[in-house]
Amino acid sequence: MTTRPDNGAIALFSNDTLSNDDLPSVRDVHWQPLDPAYPRMVLISGAGFWLFAGVVGLALALAGVIPLQPALVLGLWLVLGIPTFLGYPSARVKRYAVREQDLLFHEGLLWKSTTVIPRNRIQHIETENGPLERWFGLVTLKCYGAGGQQADLVIPGLNEALGERLRQHLLDQQADDDAGTEGDDGDA
Repeated sequence: MTTRPDNGAIALFSNDTLSNDDLPSVRDVHWQPLDPAYPRMVLISGAGFWLFAGVVGLALALAGVIPLQPALVLGLWLVLGIPTFLGYPSARVKRYAVREQDLLFHEGLLWKSTTVIPRNRIQHIETENGPLERWFGLVTLKCYGAGGQQADLVIPGLNEALGERLRQHLLDQQADDDAGTEGDDGDA
């Protein structure tokens, strides 16, 4: 199939089918673990929330605002606490990879997910951290695609220095790509 650019020249366009054997494999990716402090931070964050909720619930029960039934309280703590305590092993299996053309993030204990964002589709990159992350020396890297309101790829639990280096690396690659496309004058 041929297309005719605005300057009247005929450019060849191809969109050949790839065989399944020619596709790159995610199994060959060299995965990087998150910072070892990240799972502890997740556990402390979750346990701190439930401890606070328990103290507030106990205070309301002692004030007579809500009924105090030990079996109900224990049941609620078990049902609501299980996801909190699964946060620790879940945080331990999260990992990321930086490749030449893309960035990958893998997560999940029971429901596994691998997110891949092509480097040339990244429009905006930022790092952020809350008070607990700052205490542990961690940042979250967020990559946004064109036109998106939400981050297309989020990597939590990176060491602060590594997160900034990774952000700068991606920005430098983006600048190199932009410089390369501006230098093309379209004559091929």
